[in-house]
Amino acid sequence: MATKGYGQFLMIGDSHIQRASRLSDGYSFGAELAELVERRLDVVNRGFSGYNTSHALAIFDSLIPDPSFAKVDYLLLLFGSNDSCLPECPTNQHIPLEKYRGNLLNIINHPLVKIHNPTIILVTPPPVNEVHLESEDSKKNQALSRLQVVTAQYADAVRSLAGEHIDQNVVLVDLWNNIMERAILNTDTKTKFPSGETTMAGTKDKGDNEVLRSILEDGLHLTGDGYKMFFSLVRQVLRLRWPTSDAIKEEWVFPRWENAPRID
Repeated sequence: MATKGYGQFLMIGDSHIQRASRLSDGYSFGAELAELVERRLDVVNRGFSGYNTSHALAIFDSLIPDPSFAKVDYLLLLFGSNDSCLPECPTNQHIPLEKYRGNLLNIINHPLVKIHNPTIILVTPPPVNEVHLESEDSKKNQALSRLQVVTAQYADAVRSLAGEHIDQNVVLVDLWNNIMERAILNTDTKTKFPSGETTMAGTKDKGDNEVLRSILEDGLHLTGDGYKMFFSLVRQVLRLRWPTSDAIKEEWVFPRWENAPRID
């Protein structure tokens, strides 16, 4: 009998990905994703707290499996929360916007990615809640490390990249916008973006936002509810291929037990 292998749903990113496999407020993004694609794909978490896109590029050759070992069917990329740190932040995580965009482009076009030819899921980094984040930063004797208007610019860069590469099997998961849409229920004010006038919550001038408090545990990292929102968006991508659970079962690597191979 020919040897069969499982494809991979490979997630590469910063702390948002590293924490995705944890139990947060009774919920685990990684567990629900693994259940959704069970017996079809292996979910692989390559999340690195504190990393930016320049860190990722430096180790990228070690993150993608050799095709003889496993085929990457889906590659999910989530970076930007550290790249968008303010330049004066003492953590030295800041990556200028154009370099961030270039780094993501280099990852998308990396030779190892091209070999696997996966569906690439580009995720916009989530927004922040400046009031909450500033209180957490102050505990480290630091000034506010991130600004909402800046996170919006980095999210815009991901959107534009996804739009430019849609013919290369690149799909956008707009986590920033999904969270922001829920958060703006608490505000009707508007803030100027480089691309125009857009409603935005989570800035210091608008005050603390209780919706963002429920989604971001420290003004930055996702809570269980935040990960539920994230999963719902990823599930929509997978439903393009498997609209029903029966469709997933049809692509199981090994059949149901009634038809399973056996040695007697």
